[in-house]
Amino acid sequence: MGVEVRKLSDRLGAEVVGLDPSQPLEESEFDDVANAFREHLVLVFRDQPLEAEQFSDFARNFGELQPHVTKRYRHPEHPEIVYMTNVNADGSYDKAGAERGALAWHSDLAYDAVPAKCTLLHPLALPDRGGNTKFANMYLAYETMPPALRNRIDGLEAEFRYGGRHGWSVEVLDEADKSVPNVVHPVVRTHPETGRKSVYVNPYHTVAVVGMARTDSDELLDEIFEWGSRPEFQWEHAWQLGDTLVWENRCAWHRGPRDYPTDQRRIFLRTTVRGTVTSL
Repeated sequence: MGVEVRKLSDRLGAEVVGLDPSQPLEESEFDDVANAFREHLVLVFRDQPLEAEQFSDFARNFGELQPHVTKRYRHPEHPEIVYMTNVNADGSYDKAGAERGALAWHSDLAYDAVPAKCTLLHPLALPDRGGNTKFANMYLAYETMPPALRNRIDGLEAEFRYGGRHGWSVEVLDEADKSVPNVVHPVVRTHPETGRKSVYVNPYHTVAVVGMARTDSDELLDEIFEWGSRPEFQWEHAWQLGDTLVWENRCAWHRGPRDYPTDQRRIFLRTTVRGTVTSL
């Protein structure tokens, strides 16, 4: 049986059937995956438990892996992998770990000079309720945006850093990483493969619009973020053990609401794939 792609929503998201992520992929198989990824932005592979090395090998099909800035969560044998976890090594609740990615919509590593192409996530332990991940299509957000707002933001640039203008989750960073300078990316980004434009600023990691007074910048960003988080752009994934997800960071937001019992484990393997320099 060949690779089959099943659309999960009209906004974004598809399930890939007939492919085993634990095994090396044929070129034709990955061509099908790459085409589906460009179209659907989030891909789900089900019922395939993976070891860390298998997970890393599968992720490399998408490109060069990019180590995450939060060194305290890195896998001891595979530094390109980090744990997404709400549990400390002694078994106690890790509040900082649980809140990473839960506080606001974002795209991963947008605060890097060369931000991520995509992220892959694979669960090792899940709570018995809650803990889903939500995604939002930023192509649609831009393309359906009121023309007056779209005209205001075209051609603008913004500053990004980990935690954004609110300084969220910076306690998980090493001291050296807290002092990394802000980076500048377009407010509206052109996708390097499809040529489509999407909203690239995000609530978690954007600091300010370049060249604007802070009050004006905050008002504009709030307007963009309110529009981008509308339900008609969203799809939600309910996790199962054996799932592997890969999602776009160049044209989609995501977040993982902290709506699950804090006394239950939620642990994932995660890695990101390096992208390219952003362009207007």
